[in-house]
Amino acid sequence: MARKLPAQPEINIGLVGHVDHGKTTLTQALSGIWTDTHSEERKRGISIKLGYADTAFYKTKDGQYYATGRHPDGKDDVEKELERVISFVDAPGHETLMAIMITGASIMDGAMLMVAANEACPQPQTREHLMALEIAGIENIVVVQNKIDLVTKERALESYAEIKEFLKGTIAQDAPIIPVSAHHDVNLDVLIGAIEKTIPTPDRSNH
Repeated sequence: MARKLPAQPEINIGLVGHVDHGKTTLTQALSGIWTDTHSEERKRGISIKLGYADTAFYKTKDGQYYATGRHPDGKDDVEKELERVISFVDAPGHETLMAIMITGASIMDGAMLMVAANEACPQPQTREHLMALEIAGIENIVVVQNKIDLVTKERALESYAEIKEFLKGTIAQDAPIIPVSAHHDVNLDVLIGAIEKTIPTPDRSNH
């Protein structure tokens, strides 16, 4: 059963990047929700439509971040530690679906750009999705170096250097790059901290 969230989401964060770089897996790791729910998507193993999942971010007294249902001590979520409630938009990574991605970008307040450490950077949709963020004027970006569990330390460092080089001169050149393993929940606390610092809740009072 879906866990009840303490409030309405106050920000939409897109997950973008090349097909199979872990967008849906990371969404599930942070929210407990698997966003590939359409039968065609399950069959092909890719996201075709935009997927949505909400979660809450919390921060413990000693400064540790965690997402809904993942308190570091295994306790229940502590209401007074709530930072904010987030809505994730899981964007498709298949090249024919670029139009859907641009539609999605228009509802995103910030984005996480997924890059798999076990493949050379950039892959075709890595480049295209970053371009879509530029077109949409989305500047608050966290770069997620995923699948670090699949590579050696040397390859992880090489991948990091490739990402830095790729981001030069783009809207994301100063974006933090956070190494994670979405599959094994590694470094998600650091990622949440980076999201909290880099992607502020927009002021919607004028809308």
